[in-house]
Order: sequence, then C-alpha cells, then structure tokens
Amino acid sequence: MKKLFAIAIAASLISGGLYAFSFGLGAAYNHLGGDEPLDGNFAIKADVMCKPMPILGFRIDLVDVEMFSDEAGGTQFTIATGCGAAVLFYIPMAGMIQPYIPIHFYYQDDGDRGGSTMAFSGGVGGEFMFGGVNAYLEGRFEFYDVGEFMGFDPESMNWFDIQGGVRIPINM
Repeated sequence: MKKLFAIAIAASLISGGLYAFSFGLGAAYNHLGGDEPLDGNFAIKADVMCKPMPILGFRIDLVDVEMFSDEAGGTQFTIATGCGAAVLFYIPMAGMIQPYIPIHFYYQDDGDRGGSTMAFSGGVGGEFMFGGVNAYLEGRFEFYDVGEFMGFDPESMNWFDIQGGVRIPINM
C-alpha cells in the first residue's frame, strides 16, 4: 500500500497537475525601447512546454517568425536553426491566474556569415486558466550579446519584450 501511495504521489508530481505537456501559440512585440537598428518588431511564436512539477516548467521554442521593419533584415523566419529555451518558476497561488517567473536563453549561430547571437532574459508572467485552453501573458527584459551578425557591429543591447498567447494541453 505504501508503494502504491508513493507511485501516486510521484505520478502527480511528474504530470504537473492536469497535464504534463502543452503546445503554445502566441504573438510577441520584441525589442521595445531597443537600440538601433532594431526599433521593435512583431513576432509569431510556437513552443512546447513540459511541466514536471506544479512549480516548475520547461519551455522550448519551435518556431519564431519575426518581421523586421528595418533595412538590416526584412522578414526573419527561424525554425530549428535558432535554439531558445526557458525555465518557468510558478508562484503557488489559488485561483484562475497562475503567476510565474520566466528565465529564457536563446542562441543562434550563423556559420555562413561568421556571427552569432546569444540572449538571456527574465521577467514576470501569468497563465490564465480557461478550462481546456489556457492563455498567458508575460513581459521580459532581454540582454543580447550580438556578434557580427545581420550587419550589426559586435555589441551588447538591451530590450523589453511582451508576449501573449494560448497554451493547449496535450493530455497523456
């Protein structure tokens, strides 16, 4: 009986409550208050998230379509070439809003042009429970270290990003 109880507790921790995995689709406005040549741009994002514990989540970016309005890039489409991941620390609260702290890492290497981009960000967010589909909204402060990439001189830049969307649970 004790083993069965221990297995049930472990399964509830691994499942993260109602679901263990979810698919996210959202939109973002990146580079608010940023330095030239990126003044700000709209992006469409898709990700997958694993929530092994109720207070911890891991998010991996799948698709990131950014629309630049400057002379440096036009439209940038990133799929499987950029690698972004985030760790989400959920703040335990009762109710329909679940606040969290996202810590995000992004790295992209452009071997053809000989440069790379690395970014770290952190912020605050909230997940809103609507039954079968959840919505989320988050704001992040980003620190970019840009190599000789997309016409940029090597330098570091800081921006603020806002992202929101829906999260669809994948039932196990």
